[in-house]
Amino acid sequence: MSTSKSQRLVNLVICLRSTNAFLSAEEIRRMVQGYDDCESESAYLRMFERDKRELRDAGVPLEQGPSLAPGSPAGYRIPAQDYELPEITLTAEQAGVLAVAAEVWREGERAARAGGALAKLTAAGIDPVREVGTTVSVEDPTELATAAAIAEAVAEGSVVLFSHTSAGAGRATSRRVEPWWTGSRHGHWYLVGHDLDRGEPRTFRLIRMSDIRVGRDRRSVPVPPTDEVLALLDDAVARLNPIVHATIWVADGRAAELRAMSGSEVPARRFARAGSDLEVTAPLAELSSLVAAQGADAVALRPADLRVRVVSILTAAEEAVR
Repeated sequence: MSTSKSQRLVNLVICLRSTNAFLSAEEIRRMVQGYDDCESESAYLRMFERDKRELRDAGVPLEQGPSLAPGSPAGYRIPAQDYELPEITLTAEQAGVLAVAAEVWREGERAARAGGALAKLTAAGIDPVREVGTTVSVEDPTELATAAAIAEAVAEGSVVLFSHTSAGAGRATSRRVEPWWTGSRHGHWYLVGHDLDRGEPRTFRLIRMSDIRVGRDRRSVPVPPTDEVLALLDDAVARLNPIVHATIWVADGRAAELRAMSGSEVPARRFARAGSDLEVTAPLAELSSLVAAQGADAVALRPADLRVRVVSILTAAEEAVR
């Protein structure tokens, strides 16, 4: 089977890079797969000259020197110090950009290349995911695009402008934020940064952001240590989406997902229907959405915060179809 030109060039680079000695043309012909396709010595030498020219044009430092092979004064090699890349040092922000970008490309046609880049970074001792404390596992492509844009803004120190729709709000507001960090907590992606209009740190769910734009202004407030930024995030998540211990009534034969989450189930007839009272512990936002999705087949009994959230979701849905 004949060897392709690209594979032959790769083989040639590997051969010349793997030795400190200058290899003669004859030694190269014996060692590099692809040159054995040549029918004559002259055909090989013409091909070898073309390959050397292509490597040099591509920036490969092909060096010529005295060969140790008898009768072959000229030899070739690729010096390691001129060919290897210098050690790469990334900041946490730059590593974050790579991590998010790799996740974006993972869903597209460049999956193999992105995975290979992350593997090389990991082999070099750089862990983009660990560096920024994030879990790059998001199914919504809109959130991925938003995360990538914010991560780049973090690395560049640029202000981010966007529209934000708060939970329960019907209208978006314009925000200007100096981003400090973007990443995920409990399956949701967030932005943590300094809100220029409020004059204080704020946390935003990426799913509630739209019209993302990177402004020309640069960061004016120093970025706090990563531990402090993540502590701000955890505090915000605990306030906005706390873990609640709830009692929920569900009709018989309904709400299978809520039943699967339940720690206990007690038969209870309520609202003139047979059903059960479930004890469920889960984040408030997710639980309220699950209960509301069941309509009349599920009712939040406690706590009051859960009841209010469910009523708000149902009211908004009713207004949307009017």
